[in-house]
Amino acid sequence: MHRCYFYLTAFISITTMPVSALAEIAADLATTDTQSRNQAHTANDGGFYIDLPSVDYNRVIEQIRTYQASLTHREEVITVYLDENRLSTKDVLITAIMHGGLLYAAVRQGNLGQAKDELAEIADDMDELSRDLLVMQAAAGELTVAQLQ
Repeated sequence: MHRCYFYLTAFISITTMPVSALAEIAADLATTDTQSRNQAHTANDGGFYIDLPSVDYNRVIEQIRTYQASLTHREEVITVYLDENRLSTKDVLITAIMHGGLLYAAVRQGNLGQAKDELAEIADDMDELSRDLLVMQAAAGELTVAQLQ
């Protein structure tokens, strides 16, 4: 029932919207699309011109470095969290004395386990980014991108 109202509202708003507003929206979408995809015009063996997406290596390398910096920051935050929240003798006493102490210990242990897993994932991502960065810096020449449409 809610879908019918949604479709009805969309139909009414489109039909009552002035044509000039629709033209502006279409023009904005077209300029955004052409700005986001830079095309390199290349002729193939048959003489046909093909639009290949051009890759700005410096921009890609900068994005990889930015992502690497954010992962490094996240790694530092998790390391500090693990250092501050280690299970101590206080936790053992709480587990032994308080009602629900085992639940408390299980939750703490689960949180620490999730943090350790995330730290391992970050280390894997950092290794992969380092390899990608080396490849991008080495390929500063030509790069062919295949795209399935």
